Amino acid sequence: MRIDLFLKVTGILKTRSIAGKAISSGSVELNGKGAKASATVSAGDRIRVVKPNGELLTVEVMEIPVSRSVSRKHRQNLY
Repeated sequence: MRIDLFLKVTGILKTRSIAGKAISSGSVELNGKGAKASATVSAGDRIRVVKPNGELLTVEVMEIPVSRSVSRKHRQNLY
């Protein structure tokens, strides 16, 4: 799954366009390196995000969702 879509589906960032802007501005790192929006995320990867409000969030990907719609209740199980 693309990193911009993963950030949106998991609710880490609200929309895919916000995720794309964060990635292009360098606010998102995948495994310690700057990421492109098309970068593929796999289980075990580490994502570091500086949210628009300045909050720093580091997550480890536990599971990749099968579909684009994940309930809010199950989002936390993905990272």
